[in-house]
Amino acid sequence: MWTQRLPQRAGIYCRLSYAPDGSLEKVERQEADCRALAGRLGWGLSEAHIFPDNSRSAWQRTRSRPQWDRMLRSIEAEEIDGIIVYHGDRLIRQPYDLETLIGISESRGMRIASPSGTRDLDSPDDRFILRIEAAQACRESDNISRRVKRALDARLERGLTQNGGRRAFGYGVQIGTRTTVVDGVEAQVPVYDMGQQVAEEAQVLLEAGERLLAGQPQAGVVRWMDTRCTTTEGNPWTAKTLRNLCLAPRAAGLIERNGELYEAAWDGIFPREMWESLRRYYVTGAELQPHPGRERRYLLSGVGGAQCCFDGSWLATKPTGGRNRKGSRIYYCPTCRRIGRNITHTDAYVSGRALRLLNSPELMAELAARAEDPGRADELAALERRRDTVRQQIESLADHPDVDAGLALVGLASLEKKIKELRAQLGASAEHRLLGRMVGITPEQWDATPIDIRATTVRILFGVILLPTTRRGPGFDTDAIRVVRARTTTPPPPAGQ
Repeated sequence: MWTQRLPQRAGIYCRLSYAPDGSLEKVERQEADCRALAGRLGWGLSEAHIFPDNSRSAWQRTRSRPQWDRMLRSIEAEEIDGIIVYHGDRLIRQPYDLETLIGISESRGMRIASPSGTRDLDSPDDRFILRIEAAQACRESDNISRRVKRALDARLERGLTQNGGRRAFGYGVQIGTRTTVVDGVEAQVPVYDMGQQVAEEAQVLLEAGERLLAGQPQAGVVRWMDTRCTTTEGNPWTAKTLRNLCLAPRAAGLIERNGELYEAAWDGIFPREMWESLRRYYVTGAELQPHPGRERRYLLSGVGGAQCCFDGSWLATKPTGGRNRKGSRIYYCPTCRRIGRNITHTDAYVSGRALRLLNSPELMAELAARAEDPGRADELAALERRRDTVRQQIESLADHPDVDAGLALVGLASLEKKIKELRAQLGASAEHRLLGRMVGITPEQWDATPIDIRATTVRILFGVILLPTTRRGPGFDTDAIRVVRARTTTPPPPAGQ
């Protein structure tokens, strides 16, 4: 009597759909059970062909499964003649995957084994049974997805997100502990109320956002945060971590679902307008700070600092007497090289002017008169959505024959103009928030403030223009420096032309 030959080079496929901590424990258990099953069936194993897909979904067709792909290549190359799985749904949850496997395994005598039995992919009857099982697995996945989505919708109606997950920075006051089993040992883990703000963390994140919008380089903000605290996992801060926190709708008291924003049941750390400004800061390449990467060392150097009276160039710094001689440093114009002023004396003079203005009733009255309008962020978001819609219509006029191309272009230009104006207003709001924090500052507090914050404050308050001095001898020539009170967020035009 003829008997089918047992596989001699079987591979093992293991998969765990969800392992947020990267744990391999359950995948290793599947592998151990598959090895035991191979021993009972008398199948030979190929140790070079163990395929563990950890934290990989088989229901989502767009989700890649690297080890699944490697297994298919091994079958096609005839490196294995059998597959052992812990359960059929670990291997296949979509009919598409089964048909791919059948197409590659055709006429190769491929066998599949699981605790529910063995299947021969060359057998029409076994392929029929496998297709029924795949359809049932697909239906169960669809049912689970529908129940999960309905539960998420119910929570969304109450302003809540899904349960679980790691504690987000700024949120999660510990309200107790619960017992869980970790590696076979009972342990107590904290339980958090994710809707409550951790006051100290929320204050740090709020101030970090204010510093970014006020013009402090992102690297400087990260260094400052490292002096205040660590992340929730005890790690140092990075620019990426800060960016993710600032862009998260959660920080503004919002929930994002399918591209739409909904009001959350918790309070935001950032006001909505401020959060919208932070989004544009990152999305558009930091519009409020054209060069956010380099750490500032001097009060008036570089973009946004002092200008030359002859050609409007931003001033640079250099040591007096050449590069190889130690001594004082000066501001100078790298273009015309006709301006040079001592840094220490110039900074002291400008800082004094700034302190007098920051402690003046006039500035307080001006800030009060230019209070923020909280509806501007919503208006800007609506305008940007309309602009994107018009752009799509222009790009696909063939699909929109009722759209007049000329009118669409005119409408697009009008929207762009309004968006630009609102962005400038929001930028001014961010700068007003910084001035509000600096009002009433003492000389000692000013000296202790980071140099980039002081430089931004000066840029908001004044336009500083250096002129050539005609004075000789000791002392500082105040007539050779023009400090112009700024009324807008843009620097003053160059003078002396």
